[in-house]
Amino acid sequence: MKTRLPAIAAWIALAFAVYYASIWALPRVIMQRVHKIAAPADAPPAAQSSPSNLAVFPAMTTHASRQVVMPSPDLLYSICSLDLSQRPARISAHPIQAPAYWSIALYAANSDNFFAINDRQAAGKPVQILLKASDQATPTGLDANTQIIQSPSPRVLLLMRTLATNYARDKEALEAARRSLRCEPA
Repeated sequence: MKTRLPAIAAWIALAFAVYYASIWALPRVIMQRVHKIAAPADAPPAAQSSPSNLAVFPAMTTHASRQVVMPSPDLLYSICSLDLSQRPARISAHPIQAPAYWSIALYAANSDNFFAINDRQAAGKPVQILLKASDQATPTGLDANTQIIQSPSPRVLLLMRTLATNYARDKEALEAARRSLRCEPA
């Protein structure tokens, strides 16, 4: 039995290593895939392979939409893949035309949600965010209403959701609301 203890201990250590490696790696692999989905179809090839700081407005989801698991057919999505490795990003939106609920959420490279704001919290005011990496200085001359958010990772995914209970009827207002989203380098 003594001779088997080191082998059993090695297998247990290997199992824990594989378990913790997968817990660390899986969210990052998923987020890399989502960043690629966020490339606009009409962007230049370089931007499609490494999209960053561009707002993308996919078509309304249907029962056949499966780029993301289980998308909601009641939500209109907007996406920004943000790269903060060189400089901060400015995010702005003023979706006052939206007839109902909207939200903006920021996700780190490991898929953690680290910031969210919705229509109630914004209270009819424009959303203005300066998103920066921890080692970046805050630019001067920001509008007093700009929220400064520090990202836990240099790659960030922004997901804007707009409730579209009757897209056909509210299409003009919904599209104007979500297209108010801007993501650009600071």
